[in-house]
Amino acid sequence: MTEPQRRFTISVPPDVSQILESQGNRMASAYVTESVRRRKRVEQHKELLLAAGIHVSEQGVAEARARRLGVEAEWSAERFEAERAKIRAAMESELNGDDAAPHADAA
Repeated sequence: MTEPQRRFTISVPPDVSQILESQGNRMASAYVTESVRRRKRVEQHKELLLAAGIHVSEQGVAEARARRLGVEAEWSAERFEAERAKIRAAMESELNGDDAAPHADAA
């Protein structure tokens, strides 16, 4: 059985209210729900990184983003997608416990 939903009355700035109003009455709740759940997943991910000794900072995120954008600018779309596919396959293999799979850093 699902828990009953709760109603909240909140105040939001004009830019946020525009977004919520554009979703329509019924979809605004879904939009907020998904946004909160996504934020929670990000926070949980940061906690896992911190527990592993990885400290995420605003500067570090900005530097990583700049490096990624630099790579995207230098590489062709095909090369970028091929590397992304290799990384995804390696991650999926690792999640499935497949030790024989190639590693993402393998050329």
